[in-house]
Amino acid sequence: MLRIPQSQILNPEDLETCQCVFDQIWAEAGADYVDGEILASTVLAIFLSGATEDDAELLAAVRARRKDFIKLPS
Repeated sequence: MLRIPQSQILNPEDLETCQCVFDQIWAEAGADYVDGEILASTVLAIFLSGATEDDAELLAAVRARRKDFIKLPS
């Protein structure tokens, strides 16, 4: 059985914050240019690291890592 540390459990408000940031980045870049799985992982990793104090900081931190989840045109 997988055990998740209590500090890693997201409450509904946390999930809403992460979803809002994901949706905003998705809308800005367009579905054709975003790897959704990597974007979701990036949002969660930054959120869980505690590196951000609010939604705006989380959004800025995710935007700073655009190169990680933006697909190059083929």
